[in-house]
Amino acid sequence: MLLAAPDGTAAFEVRTVPGEPYQQSGFCERALVALPVRLIVLDADLRIILANPAYCGPRGVAREDVEGRHIDELFPASLLDGAGLRDALRATIQSGESVQWSGYRYRTEDHDERTINVCLSRFLDDGDRPLLMVTLEDVTERHRQLYERSLLQQIAQAMLGMLQLPRLLHAILTGMTAGGAVGLGFNRAFLMLLGDDDVLRTEMAVGPSDPGEARQIWSEVSGNHTSIEDFLADYDALRETGESRFLTRCGELEIPLGEPDMLPASVLFDGRTAHVIEADRDPRVPEYFYTCLEANEFIVAPLIVKDRRIGIAYADNFISRHPISESDRQLFTSLANHAALAIDRAAVFEEAQTRAQELEEAYRQLEAAQEQTLRAESLATIGEMTAIVAHEIRNPLSTIGGFANLMLRQADDRLKVQRNARIIFDEVMRLEAIVNGLLTFTRPGQPRFRWCRPHDLLSETLEMIENKLDVGDVKIEVICPEELPQIFVDIGQVRQVLDNLCRNALDAMAGSGRLTIEGAAGDGGTVIISVSDTGAGISPEDLERIFDTFFTTKETGMGLGLALSQKIAQDHGAELKVESEEGVGTTFRLVFPTDYDELLSRGIVEIRRTPTSPDGE
Repeated sequence: MLLAAPDGTAAFEVRTVPGEPYQQSGFCERALVALPVRLIVLDADLRIILANPAYCGPRGVAREDVEGRHIDELFPASLLDGAGLRDALRATIQSGESVQWSGYRYRTEDHDERTINVCLSRFLDDGDRPLLMVTLEDVTERHRQLYERSLLQQIAQAMLGMLQLPRLLHAILTGMTAGGAVGLGFNRAFLMLLGDDDVLRTEMAVGPSDPGEARQIWSEVSGNHTSIEDFLADYDALRETGESRFLTRCGELEIPLGEPDMLPASVLFDGRTAHVIEADRDPRVPEYFYTCLEANEFIVAPLIVKDRRIGIAYADNFISRHPISESDRQLFTSLANHAALAIDRAAVFEEAQTRAQELEEAYRQLEAAQEQTLRAESLATIGEMTAIVAHEIRNPLSTIGGFANLMLRQADDRLKVQRNARIIFDEVMRLEAIVNGLLTFTRPGQPRFRWCRPHDLLSETLEMIENKLDVGDVKIEVICPEELPQIFVDIGQVRQVLDNLCRNALDAMAGSGRLTIEGAAGDGGTVIISVSDTGAGISPEDLERIFDTFFTTKETGMGLGLALSQKIAQDHGAELKVESEEGVGTTFRLVFPTDYDELLSRGIVEIRRTPTSPDGE
């Protein structure tokens, strides 16, 4: 009978002799030795009639010690009955259908957990008796690597969303100490971070300080914590219980970097994880470190990001005394690398938060100082206004008082009474003008916008000047093309500005000169309305203060007109500019935007639809 390997790479002949073990030809022997897969052949009674060296070698037995024995003698019950392998073998012999099972887990006699893949194939011998070829592949190491990779990914994922350093450190230590499918399963672990003074200090520690505390902790968490999220959810509850004795002990450790050859600081210099097996004899372990932790075997990994030292991670199995394997070391190192990145990210976030809080506090103090300054400025302004108002009112009141007294003494002189009454009336009107000016400045009102043609606005301004103002020998010229774009303004307030500018211009020319009012298109879709005079001009010193409240060069002025004009211009999203040369004259320019969307975006206007469109529709 010719027997083929499952992958078809080799074949061998099996000859059967009744009542005797199967005999193999020389070729069969060589084929069995060459096959890398663990292979056995069973008869219908599930006895092993053939076993290759790949199967016998790892078990430490010879082929003759295996062949002829029943599988019950060689396979554990956990695999045969617990995992259902016995039923699968019998079903395959009866049905002839090949079966492939992956990921079988069972415990050996040494209580080690193993994972295997099993392939079952039936064939017939020369006497047409059914035989079963079983190939076994030990994938324990592969599954362990996949499991550890998955576990590491879960822990890293849990750390990824944490930016608060205490919670992050708790997550890292949970990943190092939680058992089962949650973490690496070390008994104890702690993290030391490097300070600005190059001293390592313990930030957080997790683990029991003695076996009694260990039993209490493990009994509380078993069954209630099946995932790393369960452990992390208990962070606040753990904080309420206070510091553990292990943390108190670790908190006493302060390790400067002054001795680069001594653990645990040395790992920050060579960048490699250190696995100490006999701490009491290891010259790298300081006596105080061993005395504090009392662990003879432990592992220390560096926390480094781009050559920047962050700290160290420590773990041991002080309670269980379970040896730390090479696999444990590799997994711990990988977790430490993830932890270093997460801690660095959290530290940057924490620093950014601190800076933000500092900026917020500085801004709050600045606001308070600004408010205090404004309050002081307001008081100063009120005082200045009071002095000016008192000065402006004192003269009319004195005049009114004097002439009222004359009226009382000259009551019989009708002509003098009329003259005095006229003077009193004029002074009262002057007082009313002062009061109105103050009210206008303090309460100018919100603009009521509408579209306006500059040509019409300037024509109305010319009419106002000619009818209401004493122009003397001043020549007035208005220049404004009718096709200028419309502007979106409060017509009444803009007229008030133009009225004030024209009055100032006439005062500056003292009865003779030229007043030019011009409308023109400006850059960027603007309209410029300028008021120019040929008066005495303004000195550079006065020009710097021209828009200051209560600043005036007139003997009877209050210094409110230009300040109010500036405010009205700003409320319209416009600019009020001035140019002046002493002995030549002065020009004020109002620059109005014509783009309604720009006004809307700048918050100058708050409505989307207006009563009148730019085209007058």
